[in-house]
Amino acid sequence: MISRNCCAVACATIALSLGMAPAAYTQEVGRISVSLRAPAALEEVPKLVSVIQDGVVVRQQETLRGRGLDGLPPGLYDVRAEGAGMITEVKRGVHVFGGQNLELIFALQAGQGVHIVEYATGGLPREEIAARLARLDSAVAALQRAVQARN
Repeated sequence: MISRNCCAVACATIALSLGMAPAAYTQEVGRISVSLRAPAALEEVPKLVSVIQDGVVVRQQETLRGRGLDGLPPGLYDVRAEGAGMITEVKRGVHVFGGQNLELIFALQAGQGVHIVEYATGGLPREEIAARLARLDSAVAALQRAVQARN
């Protein structure tokens, strides 16, 4: 009869021989919480939320206002929200980490076509990062002018 300690040692030995830390064989999953905002005329229209990885839909849910998508392995995803009479919105490059609950808000609009939002590291849209960098550049320039005025 093999004891539990022996099994734990064997699992740790196998993990280490494969180049993994002992805890690496249990991968923690993440979650994406999706909130859908639409004009009043489209609030009751069903919307389809899809989670896509490497061009393959890995999770898909129909909802009216939003949904939690659980059990996603850590990785890079695209998240798409679409519905009849609405512009499809795609958030590309959404990074999911193990144990994380990432909140995404879709502001759906009436019409046709596709609106793509690129995400960067940290889960922020690239437009937001660009706006923050512009504000930072402006603040640095103001500080430089203040220093020059003192000298």
